Amino acid sequence: MKELMITGGFGKIAQHFIKNVEKEYNITVVDIATDDKVFSKNIKIVKADLTDFSACANLCKGIDTIIHLAGIANPDSEFEEILNANILATKNIFEAAAKAKCKRVIYASSAQTIEGYDEDMQINKNMPVRPKNFYGVSKCFGESLGAYYAFQKDISVICLRIGAYEFPQDFTEMNARDLSAFLHPDDFNQLLVKCIETKDLRYEILNAISNNRYKRLDISESREKVGYEPEANAFELFKLKKE
Repeated sequence: MKELMITGGFGKIAQHFIKNVEKEYNITVVDIATDDKVFSKNIKIVKADLTDFSACANLCKGIDTIIHLAGIANPDSEFEEILNANILATKNIFEAAAKAKCKRVIYASSAQTIEGYDEDMQINKNMPVRPKNFYGVSKCFGESLGAYYAFQKDISVICLRIGAYEFPQDFTEMNARDLSAFLHPDDFNQLLVKCIETKDLRYEILNAISNNRYKRLDISESREKVGYEPEANAFELFKLKKE
């Protein structure tokens, strides 16, 4: 089985993914705070601070694919808050992955990289980034860093621009933008598996939302490059009628 490492492994995205694929991969879960009661005993758990490069270097040894989910995901974060968690730690993971000759890094980017565009526009990956906040800026940095390591250090990199990831049972009140960018956790699990398994990709930016009736992000390349077939439609799931 492939050796898979997931940073930010105790976040909600990672937990849902791991519990659904733990029999398919040898998984190492990495986080700055851990809990032995969350996962089954066959999951390796490592407590680590990713701002420490030596820790990252040790973690990446023998790993085939890294899913880098760790970081601060608050759009209202100030630059000083995200500098270490989103920028330094990301650089350390890419550098350690390259030195350890890992085959692929799947980087958790965000729809916040393009949130500066008007909300009635559909965004594809060929449009210039337009972040609306420092969090989005940090994800633009991660995408650019991924391109550097893909083309200069010969490592496969897939950047996933994650939309409004939310479990349906946790639904409160999403606005039209959130619905158009909604990402069902099961759809994202599928996309992650496709990104792990698809061969012969050097560098891709793929949009990660569900099959919503109105789509903030164009997912045609996600379909074409890795065979993504999302099922959920936020406008049906949350029973919004067509206008």
